[in-house]
Amino acid sequence: MSKTLLQSVALASVLVGWGCSSGGGGGPGGSTQSPGGSTTSAGQTASGGGSTSAGGTTSAGGGSTTAPNGGTTTAGGTTSSGGETSPGGSTARGGTTSSGGATSSAGATGTTGGATGTGSGGRSGGSTATSGGTAVGGTTGSGGVTGSGGSGRGGTGGATGTGGANTGGAAGGTTGSGGTTGTSSGVTVQTDDKHQTIEGFGLNTALGGGSVPSSFYSTSGADGLGFSIVRVGMTSSGGLSGSKVSGASKVIGSVWTAGASCKDNNNTQKGGHLLTSCYDSFSTTIANFAKNQGLYAMSAANEPDFGSCGSSIGPPCNGDYDSMVYTANEMVAFVKALGPKMKTAGVKLMAPEPSEWIHLWSNTSATGSTVSGHPNSSDPLKCGCFGNDPVTTGCASTCTSGGGYDYGHWLFKDSTAWDAVDIIGTHEYDTQKAMAWPSDVDGGKRTKEVWETEVSGVMYWPEQGPSSDINNGIAVAGWVHSALVVGEASAWLYWWYQTSGSDDNEGLVLKSSTALTKRCYTIANYSRFVRPGYVMVGVTGNANANLLLSAFTGTDGTVAVVAINKSTSTLTVPITIAGGTAPASCTPNVTSSSANLTAGTAVTVTGGTFSAALAGSSVTTFVCK
Repeated sequence: MSKTLLQSVALASVLVGWGCSSGGGGGPGGSTQSPGGSTTSAGQTASGGGSTSAGGTTSAGGGSTTAPNGGTTTAGGTTSSGGETSPGGSTARGGTTSSGGATSSAGATGTTGGATGTGSGGRSGGSTATSGGTAVGGTTGSGGVTGSGGSGRGGTGGATGTGGANTGGAAGGTTGSGGTTGTSSGVTVQTDDKHQTIEGFGLNTALGGGSVPSSFYSTSGADGLGFSIVRVGMTSSGGLSGSKVSGASKVIGSVWTAGASCKDNNNTQKGGHLLTSCYDSFSTTIANFAKNQGLYAMSAANEPDFGSCGSSIGPPCNGDYDSMVYTANEMVAFVKALGPKMKTAGVKLMAPEPSEWIHLWSNTSATGSTVSGHPNSSDPLKCGCFGNDPVTTGCASTCTSGGGYDYGHWLFKDSTAWDAVDIIGTHEYDTQKAMAWPSDVDGGKRTKEVWETEVSGVMYWPEQGPSSDINNGIAVAGWVHSALVVGEASAWLYWWYQTSGSDDNEGLVLKSSTALTKRCYTIANYSRFVRPGYVMVGVTGNANANLLLSAFTGTDGTVAVVAINKSTSTLTVPITIAGGTAPASCTPNVTSSSANLTAGTAVTVTGGTFSAALAGSSVTTFVCK
């Protein structure tokens, strides 16, 4: 969690020291860990994935151009960009574009356009084949056809050819009979390409963070953010840290440390490992706490990859507070002790909940702190390899044999431990981005829910603030996008309601203020409109690095499309909704420098397509019904 430098105070039976580590998690008495790195641009290509191949270019004057990855475009059509690749997946090709409504001498419309090719791999990621230059005077033909496609994890089978915005026919002439046009350019929401179910959004009350307004857990009113989840903490002695918020439909918990006598450093702070002699007693304490508090889910540990280190290392560590580290092997052993007790308690077990998402699937530690000469996170297990994407060389041999991080892989390798875990929990500090489910775990297909349970802007890492402007709002919305689209997270939680201690962005609102920041509203562009039970669906055809797009469907047929325009320029994007019954209209809800979830005029959906007008530096949620 975060890490605010405060005087030590007593919280229940726990000593609380605020500090910020590179990626530490505030424990009962700690503050939030440090986020770092920068948010990736474009559709948040999963770390380790291939790069997006450029689409074909349009020939001048209607000539034909061979596209490197998108097929051959005729009559001035354009090919789409290539799909994005998740780790282990292959790039979903854009398909082959057929002639796009070429004009015949009699003004007849051209052939059916843009059947999509077979695509594999790729995260929400195959691209839309586009074609068809517009000839003046023609009429709109029918849409392209969808090609079959194998899919890797999260991949789509190429893109769907969509309704012809391009027309055939000569200037002033009449349209020839029987012709159809090629597919329209733009983005396609594939409602039949289903991914994870959304469980909700929320924040934490453990260790402080102010009194959360119940209105945050409502979808009405100016400050109704639509939250539904709250995360509390367990003290080292089994007590409650934090409070349950009225309106929260799910309460989850985590634990920062065992008592000093159960640790090899005899201290509740500064990391230290849980003694094997305490595995049984401490797991019983956790299970009893989870049951007695009526929790939906309980984590085995908060940030097992971070030991508070303010006094021993200094910045980017920011103070000392309750923390306890686990190697991957230790996490496996403890989960096997805790799992049966959680099942008896009737509470879902979450693990491993590292501070850095990159530690979920690798031994690489984050880099990119704002401290001159000290760019790397603290790396308490001394794996010694750094980057914001996984590296495969340079890590200590002890770490590659289970003595480091890479918790997800080691849990997966032990079938008993893997079966005991109901939810894969993680934080998003330091790198400030998600990692995709790896190709070598369950065949590259996500088989468990992933929950991001804590992140914020903390000292010594990008977006530390204090700030409340739209630029920070855009950055935080990018964190949400990465978690949902790349990491396929079902839940996303910010750290605190209100900053305390260090004057930074650990809270949704600033220190000693209750005014809502822009990040409150940009998060609500998701949480207020993407409701529990919605399903994320694929989006293809976006080749703009400054535009992040995601889409979700509700059980009532509602389609929610969230668009983050990182550029300062206005964008107009045609978006086609395919794979089911198209809605009649889409209502934009805009957060920008001058708007806060402001509802605009509904845009008509014609032939399955609507035009999305996006203000510069904005987040817009289109609610389509």
